[in-house]
Amino acid sequence: MTEKAQHEISSWGYEHPSVKGPNALMFFTWDLSKTIENAFKNATEDTLDYYLMQAQKSIDDLLQKYIDIEADPETFDGQSIILRLEQNEDSKTPLIALQTSPHLEDRIIKMQSRVKPGHG
Repeated sequence: MTEKAQHEISSWGYEHPSVKGPNALMFFTWDLSKTIENAFKNATEDTLDYYLMQAQKSIDDLLQKYIDIEADPETFDGQSIILRLEQNEDSKTPLIALQTSPHLEDRIIKMQSRVKPGHG
């Protein structure tokens, strides 16, 4: 494995020195995206239920990691993200939906309104 590939695998937001405080949610959303992508990369329509369970555990573990390191207790403590399968109304293909606890969802929306795409 190349050094670059190793770095990409191990570069998680919760490992970043600036993860605590106001930056925590930005790092968390990056880690959440990576967690979901990694969990479903080998999934097929026939195996989605299995991968959904694995992805849910990974997301629960990720959220707990942010709680354990006290990245931003006001944002993460007592919050949840639940994955579920839904059907796309147009194509009838399965979609993976995230149901985020209201407080965490509100914090994410506020962060996204402050951070414009392409500007970090």
